[in-house]
Amino acid sequence: MRPEDNLPDFHQRLLAWFAENQRTYPWRYIDNPFHLLMSELMLRRTRADQVVAVYRNFVAKYPDAVTLASADADTVATDLYSLGLAWRIPAFQQLVHTLVTEFDGIVPDDYKALTSLPGVGDYVASAICSFAFGQPIAVIDTNTVRIIGRLYGIEVHAESRRKKDVRQRIQGVMNPDEPALHNFAMLDLAALVCTPSAPACDACPLQDYCAYGRA
Repeated sequence: MRPEDNLPDFHQRLLAWFAENQRTYPWRYIDNPFHLLMSELMLRRTRADQVVAVYRNFVAKYPDAVTLASADADTVATDLYSLGLAWRIPAFQQLVHTLVTEFDGIVPDDYKALTSLPGVGDYVASAICSFAFGQPIAVIDTNTVRIIGRLYGIEVHAESRRKKDVRQRIQGVMNPDEPALHNFAMLDLAALVCTPSAPACDACPLQDYCAYGRA
């Protein structure tokens, strides 16, 4: 059985699992697009648990784009220092400058406009559209690609996120009624159950729909 054979049941199983097993982070379930955007930039190539304290302090100190754009660059660098990856510093500054000068400090709710921002690519734009604005756009990264590869029994790798057929399959299982919860659930399932090695298939709510799990 494939997901599209019974998408309502597929969605119900995934969200029921998520309700019981979700990871809790301060950037989830907030209605501030700027804070969400900051969290997504911080999370790149960094473990979520490492980001929590930095994120909390950062958004308290810089609650909006205008405040951050006017901040001293060295102070911002110090505030982000513990996350490593020094490239983040100019990326943050370039992004907020563009937000202030071209979007009046407001995070746009349009995918194309988001990708026009410095440092914002497909994943971050999709995440903001989904998490901040409730749009039914799938977040696509190595984790969600791994899940879709196992569900359909197709070979995938890191660059498969760029393949049209893989992207279509991930978007095809999207829950249009609960897009943010669906995307969070997919990410948590990949982190807790559908791991790169030794996945816990017996604990997976989607095993009946999964070619890998059934095998």
